[in-house]
Amino acid sequence: MIVRLIIFIALVSLLILVYRKFTANKQATPPEADAASMRKCAQCGIHLPESEACTENGKFFCSDAHRQAYLNNNKDD
Repeated sequence: MIVRLIIFIALVSLLILVYRKFTANKQATPPEADAASMRKCAQCGIHLPESEACTENGKFFCSDAHRQAYLNNNKDD
């Protein structure tokens, strides 16, 4: 009788462990879309969302003023 009780408790514990393992994996997954859309300003190096960035020749800038400054400093290239 006691052996059956120990086996039953072990099975219930195993089921709870497996359930927690599967539910924890679903909640711990970070959204990758937010991290992938961050861009670095070519002038000052600040990171900002791609949707807020100005672009020029494949480079990203935090403002139009930094885009103009970068283009003026790198005219010779």
